[in-house]
Amino acid sequence: MFYKKSRAKIAGKFKWFPRACVLKHPVDTQELAEAISCRCTVTPADVHAVIRSLPEVMAFYMESGRSVHMDGLGSFFYKLSCAGQGVDTPEEVSAEQVQAVRVQFIPERSRQPDGYRRVLGEDVDLVEFGK
Repeated sequence: MFYKKSRAKIAGKFKWFPRACVLKHPVDTQELAEAISCRCTVTPADVHAVIRSLPEVMAFYMESGRSVHMDGLGSFFYKLSCAGQGVDTPEEVSAEQVQAVRVQFIPERSRQPDGYRRVLGEDVDLVEFGK
């Protein structure tokens, strides 16, 4: 994984931080399907069809108020972003306060003797971009 040096203003002063960077273009559905098919007995076309159906099926369940958990990956659920500072009473709460519906993702974790560890992002080697 690559990182770039990034500058941000913190408490009125500029500080430097590492920031993850993405190289080239994203991996598209077809490339993902081909890579997955190399690891199992399913054709790239079948994997592609499943991946293309996944967002629609996930949305159906999340719109029904359920979260979607994918073993080894994590959980997805809808989260509401609300405008304003809130209201004083439960009776005043309404859908008009909702500014956006977003998808929240929580990576899978595994329990270890020394605590929990995320399945994704473990043992990532960080390399400064351009070196």
